[in-house]
Amino acid sequence: MIGRGRYHTKRKEAVRAFFMERRERCFTAEEVYNHLGGCGMEVGRTTVYRSISRLCEEGMVRRYAPPGTGGAACYQYNPCSDPHLHLRCVSCGGIAHVDCEEASAFSRHIANQHGFALDERQTVLVGRCKQCDV
Repeated sequence: MIGRGRYHTKRKEAVRAFFMERRERCFTAEEVYNHLGGCGMEVGRTTVYRSISRLCEEGMVRRYAPPGTGGAACYQYNPCSDPHLHLRCVSCGGIAHVDCEEASAFSRHIANQHGFALDERQTVLVGRCKQCDV
């Protein structure tokens, strides 16, 4: 046991590996569940949801909830250790990391001029990427 309620199990490791092998895409918990079951792993839906929830708590996986759609939340591997903004494409679900001086200046502007400190690890700007905007 790793800590109270924190176990490393084969199933949790399978969920972790699923996201690590597909770093550039977002998936619903149902898609993860279906993939693992399709690979022959006997895993319960609740186990998948709990594993994803724990990976989110640990910061390894990030949760994106589609605003105003009532659709299922999507999850993606989170390789970020340094704070920076993210861009998410509404068409393909791709995530881009924005780690540049202009983005940092934007965050400082929001703090200085609007009195609001962005949590850059959780800030996601939503739009369309250049591949989908063709």
